Amino acid sequence: MKIIQLSLLGALLASSAAMAQTQLDESEVRISYAELKRLLAASHPAVEAKVKAPPPVPAALLSAVYRLDAKKGEIIAEMQTQSFLEGWQSIPLAGASTGAVSLDPAEARVLVQNEHLCLLTDQTGLTSLKLTFPAVWPQTLHLAPSAIAVLEVASLPENHVLRLSNGLIIRQNGRHALPAIGGEVTMSLEDAKKEPSPLADEAILTSASYATQVVRDGSVLTEGILLVRHDQPLHIVLTLPESAQLLQCRVNDALIRPGIPNGARLEIPLDDAATDGSESKIELSFTSTLPALQPTEGELTLALPQTPLFAKQIDWEVQLPVGFDTTAIGNIENLSQAADSKAGLHLRKSLCRDQQPQARVSYRKRTN
Repeated sequence: MKIIQLSLLGALLASSAAMAQTQLDESEVRISYAELKRLLAASHPAVEAKVKAPPPVPAALLSAVYRLDAKKGEIIAEMQTQSFLEGWQSIPLAGASTGAVSLDPAEARVLVQNEHLCLLTDQTGLTSLKLTFPAVWPQTLHLAPSAIAVLEVASLPENHVLRLSNGLIIRQNGRHALPAIGGEVTMSLEDAKKEPSPLADEAILTSASYATQVVRDGSVLTEGILLVRHDQPLHIVLTLPESAQLLQCRVNDALIRPGIPNGARLEIPLDDAATDGSESKIELSFTSTLPALQPTEGELTLALPQTPLFAKQIDWEVQLPVGFDTTAIGNIENLSQAADSKAGLHLRKSLCRDQQPQARVSYRKRTN
């Protein structure tokens, strides 16, 4: 009997608990949004905040373009800076030896610090400004380090050249690279008529050997080796033929990038010959494009680089596709083909100065 009573009691308690759970499931709980946000945050694991590493430099001068107007007698430096960190930064712009005569925008904070004109700013991001300097000759630019540093020449006086202390001679308007590491560059404006013929006594082209290959579609490749005798470090000038494009240039087996101040005009630096012997070796290659060769006969014009150097001897081999007979006329000498030499034209220019070897080549399909 007790067992039956206990069983009935247990069933009654279970039924009561089920009814209570049902009532709880259907009940509503009202809490504030702040309490809900706290409960949700507590239900998620804590996430460590990532701290962004600071930039390697707090600020920098990104670019500096010096626009020279020699006729007006002024240099306008257009500069762009960037501050990467919040707070005050001092950004060097240029040397303070030559003071600026105007500033744009006028509200920019430019002051002298550590012998430099510096932009003082508390704004992050890019800033553009212009400084105007007087152009007095000789003119020295005191450059601050900048990834992009350019001298842009406009309105160069007639019959004048601009000579830079790094050896560059500018004869026409245009854009020219300046040292990105900064430093001083001195410019002088000179009368072109009084300009001495450079290199005439300082260097001699003792020999030059060129090989030109022409294929049927008109593509031309020319490769040359030049030996230059000189005693002091200097820059020699080579002017490539019209529409030619430089492929590669080496000096004493070291690859270089010659300065190209004006179109195809190259300025190639030569070190002290005492370190490499009495002569420096220049190797260069360039390409050009002519009209495609005719299937039976035709003519084409070829040329070599021009230099003001005195040249003792320039040898030139010209190769056209197999199956053509060729002849050439021009300011060159045709040499008879040696028994052990390659087929093609063998040309020579001797004892010349500041001349460009040229050849008008006639070709005819071989019939036998």
